[in-house]
Amino acid sequence: MSERIYVHWLEEIVDKILVRNESLITLATGKTPSGQTHIGILREIIICDALRRIFEKKGKIVRFFLFLDSLDAAKRFPAYINQEFQEKHKGKPFSLIPCPFKDCGCESYAHHFGNELISTFDDFGIRTEIIWSHNLYKTKEMQEKIKISLENTDKIKKILKKYILPTLDEEKKANFIEMQKNWMPVMAICEKCDKIQHLKKDGSIKPNRILEYFKNEQKVSYICSACGYESNLSIYSGRLKLNWRVDWPAKWSIYKTTCEPAGKDHSVKGGAYDTGLELCQEIFEYVGPVKVPYEWLRLGDQDMKTSKGIVFTPKNYLEVADPELYRALILRTNPMKHISLRIEEYPQYFDYYDKMENIYFSLEDADNEEEQKFLQYLYPLTKTNNIPEVKSFKIPLKLLIFLSQLQNILDTQKLYNKAKSIMEKKGLKKMISIEEFEFLLNRTENWVREAKKIIKNEKDARKRKELTNKIDIFEIPENVDKKIIEKLDDKQFQGIKLLRKYIEDTKDLKEDLVQNKIFSIAKDNLNILPRKMFEAIYQIILGKNFGPRLGPFLTLLDKDWVLERLRA
Repeated sequence: MSERIYVHWLEEIVDKILVRNESLITLATGKTPSGQTHIGILREIIICDALRRIFEKKGKIVRFFLFLDSLDAAKRFPAYINQEFQEKHKGKPFSLIPCPFKDCGCESYAHHFGNELISTFDDFGIRTEIIWSHNLYKTKEMQEKIKISLENTDKIKKILKKYILPTLDEEKKANFIEMQKNWMPVMAICEKCDKIQHLKKDGSIKPNRILEYFKNEQKVSYICSACGYESNLSIYSGRLKLNWRVDWPAKWSIYKTTCEPAGKDHSVKGGAYDTGLELCQEIFEYVGPVKVPYEWLRLGDQDMKTSKGIVFTPKNYLEVADPELYRALILRTNPMKHISLRIEEYPQYFDYYDKMENIYFSLEDADNEEEQKFLQYLYPLTKTNNIPEVKSFKIPLKLLIFLSQLQNILDTQKLYNKAKSIMEKKGLKKMISIEEFEFLLNRTENWVREAKKIIKNEKDARKRKELTNKIDIFEIPENVDKKIIEKLDDKQFQGIKLLRKYIEDTKDLKEDLVQNKIFSIAKDNLNILPRKMFEAIYQIILGKNFGPRLGPFLTLLDKDWVLERLRA
């Protein structure tokens, strides 16, 4: 029997899940709300959301959970958090740290950053249930897992030793073996200072490990490593937390997780995921989920890190680009390939999506049968709303980029009328509302601003030039600089007058005819180099010697504005 050839990499994951023959499919992802969440987290969330859609289409009952690990301790804070605030709250679980921003009114540090992420899900078409770990640890189900873990400490230590020791050098092995002698898989949140660990001056971390478990009383003893407070706690107090390597499989066993993606650091052979699977099977008596490893998503050429404040958030993305294009970027790329999200390449993402839509709606032929099947499978999973019966109307991005840069000289109504006129010539029968148009215009303007920053910060001159040539970015000064007018010679003035008359007399301007007219004015009427004529027009419109191709550029501008400008 020949091996099945998959149309899309998601199909292989689907098959692995279907083999389990489970009546309820549970998908899960997790994130610690330690600060602004960079957009990389959406890779695993969108993979799960796509799987949810696939199984729902197959008639399966599906649940998809996002675990916000709000009971994790604050080991460090991003640089944008006040230093005094950091020192005061370091070592506490994020759910017990107040919001770091005055007059925000949210419940905690964890809620501030967790809700910031959640607020973007509707825009990205993501449907998930949120589980806050500080609430989960108050439930009987999780407290029973704490009890099981305490009663199986030796077994847990043996499994951890099996996976962790081979990854350590000799010195670290000795330290690990020594640490394990009195180690227990549970930590306590101090009743006095609310800390769960203490960060020493040398950078090492000392958690509030349980010292002893009193099985008959169902209590534990601890000494706070931060303030020295000693006490006994009931295992049902809600102030105990499992070690992270044990916490993960405990959740899997409670929710009977069918599949959970995880970053490559956790997914390496013998890593935290494999450790978790054995703990899940041996301690909590559940088989564990299907493992889906994935590579990192980078911002351009740099790694994003929440703790270091190197982030580009889902909210940032929504301010500059279409969320469906991001879903397409994630789902078209095999999870074991790294992705570099390049904001300056938004037009390429747009073109890819446009081609995919055309192929899906049979408006364009695919390059081959393989591409046809792949894009047919992919497109429905990229949509943030329902799949339309016909291709959705879209104003071309190039037009939006152009019009967004005219907002300092033309009001929204004039820009809307311009766009409407252009789209009607392309056969569009019904234009989007002016409100929708204004939203797209402003979002595109935000993208142009980001692209300009990227170009400006590019140190490699060759790459900077390549970027500049790829994107029609310009600025139109509100007025013509007098110095520019003084530098123009008589023939250039005469040429501008001739061009103005041509534009004034021509009812329906065509870009190629405008381009040719400028050439003929220079050569036939004035006997000067065409370059001198083009430079004069660029100087008057843009204040510099070059810019976008003049024919299309002038025809896209408002005719009355162009005539007024040329009278300058």
